[in-house]
Amino acid sequence: MNVLYFISSLSQGGAEILFLNFVKTSREDCTVAIMNDGVDEYLRQELLKTGRMAYFLNKNKKNKHPKYLFRLLKIIRENNIDIIHSHNQGSMMWSILCKIFKPKLKLVYTVHSSVFVKNWNNLTLFFNRTFIDMNIAISENILNDCLKNNLKAIKIYNGVDIKNLKLAQCDTKSFNIINVGRITYQVKGQDILLKALKECKDKGMIFTCNFVGGEYSGNKFSNIEYLKKLADELDLSEEISFLGEKEDISEFLAQSDLFVLPSRFEGLPLSLVEAMASKLPVIASNISGSADLIEHEKNGLLFESENHTDLAEKILFFYKNRETMKRLAQNGYEHAQGFDISVMCEKYWNLYKYLLSI
Repeated sequence: MNVLYFISSLSQGGAEILFLNFVKTSREDCTVAIMNDGVDEYLRQELLKTGRMAYFLNKNKKNKHPKYLFRLLKIIRENNIDIIHSHNQGSMMWSILCKIFKPKLKLVYTVHSSVFVKNWNNLTLFFNRTFIDMNIAISENILNDCLKNNLKAIKIYNGVDIKNLKLAQCDTKSFNIINVGRITYQVKGQDILLKALKECKDKGMIFTCNFVGGEYSGNKFSNIEYLKKLADELDLSEEISFLGEKEDISEFLAQSDLFVLPSRFEGLPLSLVEAMASKLPVIASNISGSADLIEHEKNGLLFESENHTDLAEKILFFYKNRETMKRLAQNGYEHAQGFDISVMCEKYWNLYKYLLSI
């Protein structure tokens, strides 16, 4: 069984980190292909360290030249590929083109966000129904979206490499908040957190808050500049730090006291899993993906999406109730053990075997 693990880019994003961690963790061999030239050098080196056969096609994102299809077909032929597992729409469409030339290929596609299927046009849905042998939905809501659109789908939660995470100490003398995610506030909701922190500060809370994550290069304007300006307008410049992309997120989680994820949309947020597995108390918006992980007041807190006042109340509750915060963090830690990446890898390979048997 020869699998080509395929993605459009290798930048500091959730799908890309999952992609890399799968390649690192999988006990089975696989071939790797990165289609575009958007490759983070640190992630490139981490991928090369795995010793897997890795191909970097270095295609410009807008380039549709057929030579890249022929290069993919050559990779498939030379490595006797049976299955292509793609991780975003671009790589999915290229894998479909490969199947047109090699009909015996089995195609798997992971749907990483709740907005993907909803935003697909009829042609994309047709191609998926016709050529993709199985979609992997990473949350219950995504699974429902796939099934409503008559797509073949199975739910497999994303996983993280739990054994390499450091545990947070949760210093009772400080209150260090952290948010991890790509700086795209229209999706990740960093502006909601800033507005909530303004309310917390006005009520006497003493804190710091680190935003960890890079800015998506495809944006037409600067999200980071908007958020910095908003922080200044809210008189939060002393409390807020934007740290950019960081290679070892675990270090920053371990130095924090509370993790907040105010996203407007999510698939299954790996940053939230990592925070829970680091024994950090967590607060997240009550949306699909986050709500798959958090049982309100059992292993974390959920706030009404877009409601920064509700988020402020949840943060202040933890600030004033440290023992409750620690108890929920312990419950979250125990719950996160079921999301170890080894569990995900095993389910992937069982799916591959099933597809080759039918």
